[in-house]
Amino acid sequence: MKPIKTIQRRLVWKIGAAAACVAMGATMALTASPSLAGTAAMTLPTIKVSMVPKLLGLAVFEANDQGAMQVAKKLGIDLTYTAPATASAEGQVSIFDAEIAQHYNVITLSSDDPTVPAPVLQKAMKAGIQVITYDSDVPSARDFFMQDTAYSSIGQALINAVVGFTGPKAQIAIMSSTTDATIQLAWIGAMKAYIAAKYPGLKLDTIGYGLSIQSTSLSVAEGIIHSYPSVKSIICIDSAACVGTAEAIADLHESGKIGDFGIGPPKENRTYFANNSMQALFLWDEIGQGKLDMLMARLAYEGAHGAPECTAKTPPANPTPSQWCGIKTNYGSPQSFNGAVVGLPGLVPGTGVYTVDSAPSTLTGATKNTVIYSAPLEFTKSNYLNYNF
Repeated sequence: MKPIKTIQRRLVWKIGAAAACVAMGATMALTASPSLAGTAAMTLPTIKVSMVPKLLGLAVFEANDQGAMQVAKKLGIDLTYTAPATASAEGQVSIFDAEIAQHYNVITLSSDDPTVPAPVLQKAMKAGIQVITYDSDVPSARDFFMQDTAYSSIGQALINAVVGFTGPKAQIAIMSSTTDATIQLAWIGAMKAYIAAKYPGLKLDTIGYGLSIQSTSLSVAEGIIHSYPSVKSIICIDSAACVGTAEAIADLHESGKIGDFGIGPPKENRTYFANNSMQALFLWDEIGQGKLDMLMARLAYEGAHGAPECTAKTPPANPTPSQWCGIKTNYGSPQSFNGAVVGLPGLVPGTGVYTVDSAPSTLTGATKNTVIYSAPLEFTKSNYLNYNF
C-alpha cells in the first residue's frame, strides 16, 4: 500500500438570513432546502466536502485546491483536501473508505484509474454521498463529471500547434503518465482521430509513460529521442512528463530542433520556455476549476435534497435563499447554472453559464451528467509569464 499524506483545511461558515440581507453586496446566503426560504433566523447547514486529486504535490492540483479554498466559505463548505503521496488508485480507495465512515456529504476526485475506485464510490453513493469527478472520470460510479475541456478541442489544438512547428508530414511521439489514465487516453484518442482526418502525413511513432514522476519522464523521453531519431515533436500530456521531456530535450542539446508541446501549467515550465526547449502548452484556469468543483458540490447536494432545478440564471451572483437551486443526476434534459456565484465566466466567457449534458457527445467526448469547464488556453513564449499557476 502506498503511503498516504493528508492535508486538511477546515473551512466552516454559517450565516443568518437576516445578516445576509444586510450584507448582500459582499456575501450570500444559501439553503439546503427551498422550504427554508423566508425563515427569519435561518442558519446555513454546513456540508462536508472532500477534494481528492490523484496525488499530492502537482502544481495543477494545488491550483485547484487554491480555487476551492477561495469559495468554500461562501458556499457553506467544510473542505478537506487530501490525496495519496504518490499516484495510487488503491491509496485513493483507502481515503474514500475513511470518508464514508466520517459521513461526508460530497466526495470530489480526480481518479488515478477509471475502474479501481468504482466499488467504493458506489458504496458512497448508496450511503447518500454525492460523488463528483473532475479532470479524470470514473464513469460507472459518480453523479457528475467536470470535464476540463472538450476532448476534440484539446486534441485539435495540440496537433495544430505541432504541425505549425514540424509541417504536416513528420514523425511525432507522445509522453503520458500511465497506460490506464482515463483523461489521457481520451486525449490520445482525440489526437489520433484528428490526425487521421486532417493530417494523415503525421506518424505517431511511440507513446512513453513517465508515471507522473519527473525523473522517470526524463529518462523515458531521452529513450524516445535516442530510439526514434526522426521524431520532430514530442507531445507531453502529463505535467510531470512535460517537465521531464523539456529537460531531456535541453540535456541532449535538441532545444528548438525537437518541438515540445503539451498539456501542463506554465509556471513550472518557465525555464523551458526561456531556453526554447518548450514551444507551447495548453491547459485551462486551474484555480477557476477548483471553484467550479466546489460550486458543483453544493449544487449536487442541493439537487439531492429537494432544491428546484437550476436554470441558466440561477443562482444569481448574490442569491437569496429562495433563489438557490440544485442539479439533478439523470435529469433527462440539459440543466444550466450560473457560475457568477463564484466569479466564473461560463463556458462561453461572459455568459456565466455552464451546462450539465444529459446525453453523451461524440464531438466533445462528454458523457451523461457532464459539465465541460473551459476552452483550452494556450501558453507560449510570448505570454507564459502572465500566468501564476
